[in-house]
Amino acid sequence: MMPTIFVLDVPEFRPFVDHALSVEGCSVQGPRLGYWRLARAGSLEFTRKAMGLKPAVWHGALTAGMVGRITHFDNDRLVVEES
Repeated sequence: MMPTIFVLDVPEFRPFVDHALSVEGCSVQGPRLGYWRLARAGSLEFTRKAMGLKPAVWHGALTAGMVGRITHFDNDRLVVEES
């Protein structure tokens, strides 16, 4: 299954959606029932500073759920790959 993250539909998390919209091959669906679904074959990658997120929002990035395996998650970079 494709790596997928679910993002709460609130302004604080909108940079994840905006970034995904700019990535070739990334599927963005929603919002539906208050959540966005971001998916991409291979891997999903996000960079906190490039998206302008504060650390508290960044560390809550996966609170809405995900499909896949986290291969990197530190203070500035998140990578979710196929499991």
